[in-house]
Amino acid sequence: MQDWDVIEEVGGTKAMQRLMSRFYDRLFDDVMIGFFFVNSDKEALIRSQIDYVHAHLGGRHGDYSGPSIRRAHAELPILAGHFDRRHQILREVLEEFDVPERVQKAWLQLDRSMRSMVLKQGKDVRQQS
Repeated sequence: MQDWDVIEEVGGTKAMQRLMSRFYDRLFDDVMIGFFFVNSDKEALIRSQIDYVHAHLGGRHGDYSGPSIRRAHAELPILAGHFDRRHQILREVLEEFDVPERVQKAWLQLDRSMRSMVLKQGKDVRQQS
């Protein structure tokens, strides 16, 4: 059982906002995956991601009322390399913000658990071509 609150563990609400802002700045600017975010509302994505992480990590959860991960990514042609790049950026940002190791581990595990829900494979990719 994880008896902690992810927002408290990263240093509070403002620290979580800075962490997620840094994460999304990097995603939007990345040459490999930045194209996924063209015409996206960065601030809305940050708020939604904070709510999602807070609802799924630690022992004291927040609320998430956004779309399911699968539905939110259904129209995007996300391949394994795209997912892995995003995951690496998350790892780097968590390290940059000195997030406690146990929280990093849980966060990265949550992130990896979404992989099969967002990847396009085989005929899915061909049908979108």
